[in-house]
Amino acid sequence: MAVDPLFERGFPSRFPLGTQGIGAPSLPKALGDDQLVRYLRDGFVVLQPKELDADFHAAMFDAGCHAWDEARARALAGEPVHLQVVGDNLRARIPLVERLLESPTVHGALTSVLGEGFLLHPHHFVHEATTTDQSFHQDGNLPWNDRGHYRTHRPNWAMLFYYPQPATLASGPTEVLPGTQYWTTDFEKPDGTWHRGDAVDKNLPRDALGQDDLAARDRRLQAVVDSLGVPGLKRQRLELPAGSVVLANYDLMHRGSRAAPDFDGRRFMYKFYYLRTRDPKPAPGAAPMPLLGEYGALRGPVEFIWRWLHGDANGQQEIADTGQAAGFAAAKAEDERIRLAYEIGWLARDDQDALDCLGRHLAGEHEAQRRAMIYAAGIAGSASKDVVASAMASADAPVRRAGAAAAGEARLADAETVETLFRLLETDTDDLVRSNAAYALGNVARVAGAQVPASRLLKRLALAAEPDNTGNGGMARSTVRVNVMYALCNATLGDGDLAALAKVGLTDHDRYVRGLAVALLERHALAGSDPWLAPFVKHLVSARYNEPAPAFAP
Repeated sequence: MAVDPLFERGFPSRFPLGTQGIGAPSLPKALGDDQLVRYLRDGFVVLQPKELDADFHAAMFDAGCHAWDEARARALAGEPVHLQVVGDNLRARIPLVERLLESPTVHGALTSVLGEGFLLHPHHFVHEATTTDQSFHQDGNLPWNDRGHYRTHRPNWAMLFYYPQPATLASGPTEVLPGTQYWTTDFEKPDGTWHRGDAVDKNLPRDALGQDDLAARDRRLQAVVDSLGVPGLKRQRLELPAGSVVLANYDLMHRGSRAAPDFDGRRFMYKFYYLRTRDPKPAPGAAPMPLLGEYGALRGPVEFIWRWLHGDANGQQEIADTGQAAGFAAAKAEDERIRLAYEIGWLARDDQDALDCLGRHLAGEHEAQRRAMIYAAGIAGSASKDVVASAMASADAPVRRAGAAAAGEARLADAETVETLFRLLETDTDDLVRSNAAYALGNVARVAGAQVPASRLLKRLALAAEPDNTGNGGMARSTVRVNVMYALCNATLGDGDLAALAKVGLTDHDRYVRGLAVALLERHALAGSDPWLAPFVKHLVSARYNEPAPAFAP
């Protein structure tokens, strides 16, 4: 069957091409303070866009039916079409999607969380209700559960879930673990490689939740939750009316649940990813943070990020007690490690003992120690420069990975650190060191006055410089090149850089490198003064269609 990129043949007439609004909404609806704090605390907020009516939701439901029916028909014919039909091409196949993405409620909420200049990631998908259960997991920090970098606590990424029909217990709703967005589990293996995905229980067999005994399934799921060691952690199934949008922290632990055996309808969830490209502008002080119930171990991250989003990351947090260093060494659960890491980071700004503790554990034996100290360095900022430099110079690749990530979290934009990050990107033999270095350079590039030359990043997009290193999702691509592209999305590009990006980025066979290049070039093109240019470019970008990518050949 020939592929029809714009899905014109046989598609319902309610999806005319080019009829939806072009351009950013004129009146985005920002999140209220309470909504923003709930997002920071719980990891998600539910939105009800009033500007999208019942006819719109019905049309999007029909579109999901049509896409999945075609995908099944083509799969029966032997075509590997899932990414072409129900993923990564939805904007081209279903132009109505643009109304959702540009609605004032969605645009305003994203701006509240990600700031001005955020970009839509090229990966997206429409999920259908299934008869199988997922276990709790965090989405891989690159598409198809690839590993690209350590997770960040600052809101650099967000997910958007849209449900065109009601999400009920019978239809298999999304289930979340509120508050888990600041925690994760170890991914490194003893042989130096790493788990690609981020299941909470990485040893859980794929068929462990497939039993018909639902009570046994739920006991197994609860055991997965209990394995995190976080007291009082509650599961929440998202029962939602038709048309609901969930804006979620990219790192929130969640899962898809199976539909009930007697459910005879269909249920779809459209999923989109977004990324930040600018840090908040500095401001003299943050507005007081609303207090919404208990925060527990989340108080440090929530308070810090609230201040950061309001332009003030320098306010002093109240330290609850002393002995953080000793307590950190003894901490067994991730929530306690992160709580203490934030306190160590605050103290390390002007306390040598705390700084020594940060450096010791950043180069520690255990991954969980190193990971927590990345966030401590993010709080300590410039005070952490020497201990971060020491980690980046380590002979141990996992320590260099953590050191590179810490440099980005701490926003170490001095010339020496930037040069070290480039050296790691250009010469290190470990893929994940290079990938974390690229990601860190993107974060550092946002700092006012930082010198992160885009021309040097562009050289790493060459296939000869960074060959493919993964085939997850059935496509040959590079985790490092994608993170280089992320760095470019945050960097300052001149006309020569843009020309080079158009040449190398648009010809990469990796659809995510290519897609991010398109998004970045679109942003620059929309700054043009010709009145016809913006709608023309936006139409071309939204109508862009991804052909199947080459298979991975290591």
